[in-house]
Amino acid sequence: MERDLPALWRSPQWRAELEAWLLPALADAGRTVTGPLVQERVRFWSTVLSVETDAGRVWVKENAPSQAFEAALVDAIDGIVPRLCAPVVAVEADRGWLATADLGAPLWHEGATPSVDDWVAVVERYGQAQRDLSNHADAVLAAGVPVFPHDPADVTTWVTDLVTDLRALPREDPRRPTDEEAALVDDGLGRIHEAAAVLVDSGMPSTLQHNDLHLGNAFRGPGLDATFIDLGDAVWAHPLTALRIPLWTLRHLYDDDVPDGAAASRVLTAGIAPWTDVWDVHTLTQLLPAAERISCLHRAESWSRLQRDVPVHVVEQAWVRSVIEWVVDAAAQDPYASSLPR
Repeated sequence: MERDLPALWRSPQWRAELEAWLLPALADAGRTVTGPLVQERVRFWSTVLSVETDAGRVWVKENAPSQAFEAALVDAIDGIVPRLCAPVVAVEADRGWLATADLGAPLWHEGATPSVDDWVAVVERYGQAQRDLSNHADAVLAAGVPVFPHDPADVTTWVTDLVTDLRALPREDPRRPTDEEAALVDDGLGRIHEAAAVLVDSGMPSTLQHNDLHLGNAFRGPGLDATFIDLGDAVWAHPLTALRIPLWTLRHLYDDDVPDGAAASRVLTAGIAPWTDVWDVHTLTQLLPAAERISCLHRAESWSRLQRDVPVHVVEQAWVRSVIEWVVDAAAQDPYASSLPR
């Protein structure tokens, strides 16, 4: 159901409901509030607030309905891979409310220059967590994480159904694909099918694909391990699809104009290391182009579900065409080159 979520999150009624849960929950967690509840950000996909307590700052988040599973997911992960996510202070899974302890500045923030070492630490930590989480599918999926199709025929059907739905939008709707975009997707369906088949044939288990794995969502947590936030975009999918965002970002940051540039090679090696006891390095590396292509569809999936939660007029201009743009990238001969104009 479409709702103007930014308007809702700015309303006194919503704030009163949140405070009625949060303040007793903080007290139950042994924290005394020492400052006002501050709404730090409102976007069409989520709102984030903060409050100071005698035990440090607490961050509070509510996602759009299609990604409200994040609260239950983080709570579940805490029992499987401790300290992978920001420490949970309180959870109200039915409302998708999540309160977590402050971790300081992320590894990539204004004024900071991320190092390749940070990227290595992040993908290595997350890759090992994926290996662990792959053995706990029932617990993770019970939180509500969407399962992305893996059978090649189901993947291509997912794509064609999505484009059909988008083409059915009124011509004036900015989310509607152009004729050229629809043709590009149709031309690339074979490439998508082939990539999905490569991943299925790999025999690697599905696991939690963060779907927004970058240093702005990572912190140096307790014990100096990388710790993560913002799991609302997540899907249950092939593990290597999580590496696309780090590898593409590195190609921009360090002028690696080829996928096997120096920085990317280090990060790739770290990202696949948790799986090399079963699959050799060459085999895992050969899977990357297919994982890269399919991961573009994961981004389309996330944007699609978020845009269904709200009326189009509240979708910010920068992201109003994200769904079809990511599908076009997935279908392109070179997904990375396709994304560059954006």
